[in-house]
Amino acid sequence: MAASGNKPVITRFAPSPTGYLHIGGGRTALFSYLYAKHHGGQFRLRIEDTDADRHDEEAAKAIINGMEWLGCKHDGEIVRQSQQKARHQEVANKLVAENKAYKCYCSKEELEAMRAEADKNKVPFRYPGKCRDVAADFTPPAGVEPVVRIKTEVEGSTKWTDKVQGTIEFPNKDIDDFIILRSDGSPTYLLAVVVDDHDMEITDVIRGSDHISNTPRQLQIYKQCGWEPPFFGHIPLIHGMDGQKLSKRHGATGVEQYEALGYLPEAMRNYLARLSWSHGNDEIFTTQQAIEWFDLKDCSKSASCFDFDKLKDLNAHYIKECDNDRLFNLAKKFYPELAPFEAQLKQAVDMLKPRAKTIVEYREAAEWIVAQRPLTLEAAAAKNTINDKAKPVLADVKEALTGYTGAWDAASLEPVINQFAEAKGLKLGQVAQPLRGALTGTTASPGIYEVMWVLGKEGVLGRIEDVINGLNKVKDPPAKAEAPPKEEKKDKKDKGGKAAPAAADQPEFTKLDIRVGVLTKTWHHPESDKLWCEEIDIGEAEPRQVASGLRAHYEADKFCAGRKVVVVVNLKPAKMAGFESAGMVLCAATEDHSKVELLEVPDDAKVGERVFIEGLSGEPLQPNQVAKKSVLKYVLPDLKTDGGCVACWQGKQILTSAGPVKAPTMSESPVG
Repeated sequence: MAASGNKPVITRFAPSPTGYLHIGGGRTALFSYLYAKHHGGQFRLRIEDTDADRHDEEAAKAIINGMEWLGCKHDGEIVRQSQQKARHQEVANKLVAENKAYKCYCSKEELEAMRAEADKNKVPFRYPGKCRDVAADFTPPAGVEPVVRIKTEVEGSTKWTDKVQGTIEFPNKDIDDFIILRSDGSPTYLLAVVVDDHDMEITDVIRGSDHISNTPRQLQIYKQCGWEPPFFGHIPLIHGMDGQKLSKRHGATGVEQYEALGYLPEAMRNYLARLSWSHGNDEIFTTQQAIEWFDLKDCSKSASCFDFDKLKDLNAHYIKECDNDRLFNLAKKFYPELAPFEAQLKQAVDMLKPRAKTIVEYREAAEWIVAQRPLTLEAAAAKNTINDKAKPVLADVKEALTGYTGAWDAASLEPVINQFAEAKGLKLGQVAQPLRGALTGTTASPGIYEVMWVLGKEGVLGRIEDVINGLNKVKDPPAKAEAPPKEEKKDKKDKGGKAAPAAADQPEFTKLDIRVGVLTKTWHHPESDKLWCEEIDIGEAEPRQVASGLRAHYEADKFCAGRKVVVVVNLKPAKMAGFESAGMVLCAATEDHSKVELLEVPDDAKVGERVFIEGLSGEPLQPNQVAKKSVLKYVLPDLKTDGGCVACWQGKQILTSAGPVKAPTMSESPVG
């Protein structure tokens, strides 16, 4: 099936082997794979290894392995860009022969002088074309190996219709005669990419939006070569939950790291597919469904946020769905000590799956099965197990089970233990608690009868015997964190559930709980053309849902996931066109609301931190206690930006830990 003109679709993923396959690259590979397969086309892999100084063959292997783990199987042989060097030189020399490129003999010193002049004039450096149109009798300087520069168009603009971003246009005056062949004969990235994409018959280039600035230069090469360019689709970058570009400080960013952390490839594929692409409200879907549904027109222009908790929750779903044999083999790959316990682990698999969001947690949940005798008991379990009351009970249980000859399964063992407790005049907990400690070394495990079934009669009797004989060691309890200083007791709520009244002399501003938040999801209100609906992370367990009347002032590319905002979070929830809004995003605005600007915070402000005013103190009213007719009416009249666009209350600046809260351009304006 063809989607790019009349040609069969061919996409590619073209990483540079200078490091691991990072999450952004994995998402690009996945989108390219899904798009090609959706259209019945091919997905190719090219290793862009022309930079010999930075090339790392181990990194190339890691990228290929990461692709295999992720499940993005490429078609055909892997193309190595370094092996195409002669072809790149051939194209560059042909362009020179056709007067569409030229040799440049400018020395390093000359170029530095040109850059210095540009800096002096405070303009971006553009090579001025000194060698572009030299005289016919020009004699090249001796001993100088030239570079090759392409002749770019001077007038007009370079424009393309991006399959994700829409129409993009660059003035040609901003595109200088850039180098396509270095003085040592090696091609630059811009030339090599164009030649390779052309020769591989790539129809659609899907890549990150950080490559947008490369595209007009590459289109100039296509034009000078007389080749038809591919379609381009530039997908937005991935941010961390703090709104900054995803990096190591947010956690693991290499695709292969996630295998070691215990994630399943199908979970990662599902999660990455949902970053800046959606199919209605579908959150969980198979790879085959993604192939059937995927189209670039459904991609967002806005940056997406990588939420590690959501990935973990999705992984938990796939672990529950995972074939038992496969799950065991995945776990054994990283934990070979599990191999002798295969039968017991498969018996217990339905007990372990609900307790594990990752393979790592699966291994932790299985510890009671694989632990060597005598067990080392957790301190809390030892308290229930190693004492003068528990040991005689365990001795009697051992005696009863030794003489038991019935079926050894959970259903049969339950009445045995219940009847034992009844006969001894004990509550079930007085038997189950020490028994759980003896058998698992913990206070939390699957049901005690299921545990007995999995361990088997010999295992159960042996572990009980160890406790009776005093062979178990006890883990040191985790060190207690130093207790924070005690706060003064607050007045309790009255029976009506209302918050205690604020101190009489507390400034009204401090009764508001105003925090730094980051948008994690935005969408148009389905029934109002004035409202944005948004999810906002303010440092709580779950994002807040808020509605804001900003549709007339902000397009989707500006009001999008990853943007930090300032939110009043202890308002009473209010219905806005049927949507329950649990907060208010603060903006500067003109009196008639003809112009509105979201308040902004410094990049280093922490999500969830409360804004403050120096010299003012007071605890905010509890959640859901502030109504516009109460506290807000005393705060809003004095809330406005100053001459420097800083948000103020009664003339005092509103601050975060990283600096003041500001409007982008609006000074002396009301805030609300």
